Amino acid sequence: MPVTEVLLLRHGHRLAWTLDPITGKYGSNHPYPTGLPADPPLASHGVQQARETAKHLSNVLAEVTKSDRLRIYSSLFYRCLETLRPTVEILLDMTPTNSLTREHLKVRGERGIGEWFGRAWFVQPKPAEPRRLRRDFFPWLDDEYQSRVVPPEHGERIEPLHDRVARALAQIVQDVDEQYLNASRGDEEVTLLLCGHAAQIIASGRALTGQVPEDLDDEDFKCFTCGISKFVRRRLPTTGDAYYDDDWRNSGGVAGGWDCILNSDCSHLSQGEERGWHFHGDESFDSYEAPGVLWTNRSDGRAHPPKL
Repeated sequence: MPVTEVLLLRHGHRLAWTLDPITGKYGSNHPYPTGLPADPPLASHGVQQARETAKHLSNVLAEVTKSDRLRIYSSLFYRCLETLRPTVEILLDMTPTNSLTREHLKVRGERGIGEWFGRAWFVQPKPAEPRRLRRDFFPWLDDEYQSRVVPPEHGERIEPLHDRVARALAQIVQDVDEQYLNASRGDEEVTLLLCGHAAQIIASGRALTGQVPEDLDDEDFKCFTCGISKFVRRRLPTTGDAYYDDDWRNSGGVAGGWDCILNSDCSHLSQGEERGWHFHGDESFDSYEAPGVLWTNRSDGRAHPPKL
């Protein structure tokens, strides 16, 4: 069974952005490295969280790294790649310069596990292109990998978000399974590390386990900044089984189904659990009572109207 374990990592504490939902314009009081809207870097505390996470993950992943049994995927938004930076650099230092393992440690940027901005009449933000991200910021990013799933340009509501994430996860697992099987390594146990965002991590927990609450606002799967969730695979799909089907909510989850072992564990962080988040309705941008009101996207991940 190639992929036996999935680790989900939420990015660290980031800087904030603003949104005027009447004009559809995003902004910020801070300069962003990519210069793109809603693509902030980590705040200084988030950088510290990323370093503490790297110290922990470098120990947890040492064995699978040295034996070439680790694959890393991430949202392409800057804050996620910045969160991964210290971990990837330590893992690369563990491997010989000319080792094929170093090539396999390249991070694959997958937009299917990217941010959720809600449904809007305007075009929602998208990340920088992989080629630019690798050239200017992250030399260990795989700029030849092409995302298997791309969010709709006007965003999506909660239910379609869950389906988008489920499709992406199923495709990622299938791709890695097939890579190891085709290399005659199908009997090895492989770990996936995925770095993403709050909404996506909650949806991922539901897609992997098939456990979806009636009220999507329920706080079932948690997503603290730099929290780590761990899922182990129940079974490998047999011949004829699909990695993804539209009924994944009632079939035990995608890619054979998974059990949650850790739910946004933060024991490796000096400040523990921070910036928890959960769904609060669709949070779409369809109509507004006060034209021109500037909404603020705070560090908890939600868009908030000011007090009038």
